[in-house]
Amino acid sequence: MHNDKYMRKLDTLGQEKNELSDLLADSTEHAEHGTEDHLVALKKPVWAAEIPNHLDIIHVGENHIHILSSSLETLHVIPNGILDLNHQFNLRKAPNQRQIALCIKWLSCRLPPTLQTFACIGRGLHALQHSAIELEQDRYCLREDFLLFAQQLALQENHTFAANSPSKPLWVQEVIALHCVILAGLFKSGASKFMPHTLESNSLTGLI
Repeated sequence: MHNDKYMRKLDTLGQEKNELSDLLADSTEHAEHGTEDHLVALKKPVWAAEIPNHLDIIHVGENHIHILSSSLETLHVIPNGILDLNHQFNLRKAPNQRQIALCIKWLSCRLPPTLQTFACIGRGLHALQHSAIELEQDRYCLREDFLLFAQQLALQENHTFAANSPSKPLWVQEVIALHCVILAGLFKSGASKFMPHTLESNSLTGLI
């Protein structure tokens, strides 16, 4: 019920506003998605990043979204990444043209039903890292804090993102899509928080 209310609010607000750098480059170069080699290659940056072992992991890349179970034994791949989401749901257009609620629902249908509290890896997290949000235990972003933050950014124009972060031009193109993935993950898992991680998407170059 709360999830539906949130997404309805997103739509309503939009209408009112007139809506480890190359760590895996070698090891994953020839690993195919969904294979044993691919899973082994994905584990390496996870171990290096020291993500708590009780968390599932969502990595959001340009062309794929990877979900690793907390045991690191199960890999789920959504063959659509930032580029696809931006195009399919108009996420780089003006706020009143972005189909954010639809994107969240679309992603929710494709995330694994076993998803639990997770860490998220993606370049667009620079926006969250430079915000005023206080992380619980210096690690976790609370669900209610992120809902408000994502809602605020969803209504901002692209040029506002760029002005606020001139040194991070890439995340400007990714932040809305990444937020949709995180929101879908929170709704799907029912988690009260998630862990944003600074590991750059480049660290998974061969996997994206």
